Order: sequence, then structure tokens, then C-alpha cells
Amino acid sequence: MKPLAEARAPAVGAERILFALTPKERALFLPSLRMEEFAGHAYSSIDTGATGPEDWARVLREWHPTVIVTAWSAKPLPPDWVGSPEFSLKYVCHVTGSLTSLLTREAFLRGLRVTNWGTSINHTIAEHALLLTLALLRGAVGWADAIRRGGWTVDHVRRLRTRALRGRRVGLHGFGSIAREIAAMLVPFKPAGIRAYSRGVPPAFIERHGVEPCEILEELYGTSEVLICCESLTPENRGSVDARVLRRLADDSVFVNVGRGEIVDEAALLAEAASGRLRIGLDVFHREPLPADYPLCTAPGVLLSPHIAGPTLEAYATCGDHALENLRRYLAGEPLSGEVTPEAFARMT
Repeated sequence: MKPLAEARAPAVGAERILFALTPKERALFLPSLRMEEFAGHAYSSIDTGATGPEDWARVLREWHPTVIVTAWSAKPLPPDWVGSPEFSLKYVCHVTGSLTSLLTREAFLRGLRVTNWGTSINHTIAEHALLLTLALLRGAVGWADAIRRGGWTVDHVRRLRTRALRGRRVGLHGFGSIAREIAAMLVPFKPAGIRAYSRGVPPAFIERHGVEPCEILEELYGTSEVLICCESLTPENRGSVDARVLRRLADDSVFVNVGRGEIVDEAALLAEAASGRLRIGLDVFHREPLPADYPLCTAPGVLLSPHIAGPTLEAYATCGDHALENLRRYLAGEPLSGEVTPEAFARMT
């Protein structure tokens, strides 16, 4: 493990800030980071890519950080440290999304405050969901073959079964902030209606956003011509989109998943792909990265993207700016943006 770098001695009443990032993460997310901005506090940095679990635990116990800034490479907080009188951490400023590799519920019980990238990349995920939806409706999977066959003909249109989004019944499986962003983006396309289902979300909340709630998952799938899954994974919904639920989608419906791969029974999805009954677009999978010989890679008519619905290239710095602004707010005693509650953490994948 590389030693703590850029360590600055603590001042009276100062926070102890630990930037726990890989050099790549720091360059990608925090190109504008200037350590001297935090000169009134103790600060240091550590390369999490070169730090093993034992070294990480030792740094936490010896350096006593009160604030940790971290990202995808986040190391789990040792449970024995979290439960000990030595636990010093008060705030985790997470630059990226899911926190499950870093935290447990017990940390929240110790009064820990947490932020992540919040809603700062909702638009990129929503755009990608629409990209997959429109591409599937227009038969993008077969475009290259149509070109090889000699350009535009009515036969190509028939073979590709090109369709429009306007006038389609759209279902949203999930109704978090990403689903709400998708719903807003759908409005100019003038769908026949937008419905949603998410376990535990009150119907009145869905209605307040101009979307019609469904009482059960089967109802949502049975009334949608375009179904976009953007639900978080929980123990209760793992594999919930099984063969029975998928069969509720009418022939030639669109199924897009930008949520979590394990919500869907992948064997059932492969069976649907083999039949050609549905138009399927996926950005998330049971195994990531996908092995080259994975069945989904060769399934006919399936449009795959390599889990890139998240930040676009220019959005990485935006996420970093959001994190740094939250860090400044925390140090100044101001309200935080996108604070993660214990309830929201429980719904994370």
C-alpha cells in the first residue's frame, strides 16, 4: 500500500478529510480538485486501488477520518470499526451511485451522513432508455442487414417492422428519480399513456407526477406496448420479472432494462429472445462484463449496450463538482444536496 499522501496536520476543531480514490477516479471525477481549498482542515489522500483490506482498516483506525470522499473503488467500512468507540466517521461524500459496497445499515445507526451523485445523471440514464426504445421500435438490430440487401425498399420496412413511439402505451417498472425523468422525457413523444408500478411507492405519489399507477406488476406488463425497467434491485424483486410476467407483454412489444439485470429471470428472457416475440434492449445483465460466449451476446434480435446508461463522458466532472459542492456545504454547516437516507440506502443495489 502506498502511504497517505498530501497529509496535512489537524487544526483545533478541524475535520479530518480522507480522499479515498484511485488516481484514475481522481482525474476523471475531480479534475478541479485543489487540496489547498481545505487548508483549514486536516486532509490526506490514499490510492484505494493499491490498498488491501488490512491496510484500509489500519488507515481508518490510525488516521481517524471524520469525512471520506470516495467513488467506485470504495472499500467496505470494517464492521468492527463501525461498532467500536473509535468510530470517527461523520460524513461520506460518495462521488458515484450505489453505496452497498462501502456501507451497512449499522453505519447509519451511528449517525453517519451520506451523499452520492443524487439526481445529477438521471438525464443520461433516461436518454439511454429512450435511445434503446426508439432503436428497437425502428428495427435498428436489422439495419446493417437491410443495407447489405441493397438499401431502402418497402420490403425492408416490413421486415424491420418499423414502428413509432407516438400512440404507444408505455409502462415504467420502477418509479424512482430516473423513472420520473423518463416520464418527463416521454411527454413530447405523445404516447397513448404512461403507467408505472414500483413496490411500496404510494399510488398518489405516482399520480402527482402525471403517471397512472398500476396495482400489481402483472397489470403493468399486461397493459404496456413499451416496457422500461428502471427499478432498483431488492431481495423481494430479484427474478420477479419471470416467464409468467414477460408473457403478459403482447407480441412485438418492446422490453428495455436500464435498472438491474437480476430483476429479470434471464433464462425466461433468453427464451423470449429465441422466439423473436419481443423487441429486447438491455444495458444491464446478470454477469458484467458479459463473456464473449454468453448466450445473450448471440441471441437473435437483442440490442445490447455495455452498461453505459450512466454518466456520459462530460458528466463525470459534473458528478465530481456535485460531490465537492456537498463537501463545501458540509464543512460550512449548510444543507446537503441529495442526502441518502437509511430508507433509500435499503433500496440500493
